[in-house]
Amino acid sequence: MKIIIILFLLYSQLIFSQNKRFIYEYSFIPDSTNRTHVVKEFMFLDISDSRSLFYSQHKYNEDSISVAEAEKGKFYIPNADILYKIEKKKNDIFFLTSDYGLDKIRVKDDRKMNWNILPERQKFFGYDTQKASLDFVGRKWIAWFTLDIPIPDGPYKFHGLPGLIVKIEDGTKSHIYNLVEIKNISDDIKYPELNSKTKDIILNENKFRELFQKYRNDPAAETRQLYMQGKIIDQKDNLGNFRKGAEIVRDVDRLTKERLKKDNNIIEIDLLKK
Repeated sequence: MKIIIILFLLYSQLIFSQNKRFIYEYSFIPDSTNRTHVVKEFMFLDISDSRSLFYSQHKYNEDSISVAEAEKGKFYIPNADILYKIEKKKNDIFFLTSDYGLDKIRVKDDRKMNWNILPERQKFFGYDTQKASLDFVGRKWIAWFTLDIPIPDGPYKFHGLPGLIVKIEDGTKSHIYNLVEIKNISDDIKYPELNSKTKDIILNENKFRELFQKYRNDPAAETRQLYMQGKIIDQKDNLGNFRKGAEIVRDVDRLTKERLKKDNNIIEIDLLKK
């Protein structure tokens, strides 16, 4: 019996030692005051021998268009809800984004995940799974992981269980990830980037929290600075209407604040606590 178990584990590790793409359906409620509005996106967790990368399929497609248009000398503004990527490398977790009024940000997250593995078992996506709970980023989470896929990874920043996380949701059911597909990928993870030669701005968790609060309080700060530098001039909009630069700044400020007001149920809800 011991020999059979050892052979099974070796076989499982061999199968999943190849580069894999785990596709999750992510359902989330951006506005806690409107729980009928549920947004769904497909998220990719690409795993290779050296690292894993978690990102939005839609954002990937938009960034691919941006890069292709830039090569033609054209400018394309991506339209996406999820702007971040999560990289796990050598037991470190990095939050990557070009949001918050800066260029490329890399935030190292050192927070520990203290999982509580529970006895309950269920079948998800055809796999035998076991239940685990976790308090993290201001939310209580329930996860289901499978030993059939001996990879201690999962969607978003979640990791550290003895098998892949097949499903995870928070206690309010505002953020739910479900595994829906597994694919082989031939190469290491390559993500299209416009400024591939630009170095990342390195921040720790505390510095990022300060930046986040500053952005939420004054999201048009960068636009206002560009206007003061003379880089936003009086111009005609796409409808042919003449607009002053100051009007453009005011509209950016108003529209961004309206968007953020409805974005009050973010996954890391503790970031909204001052």
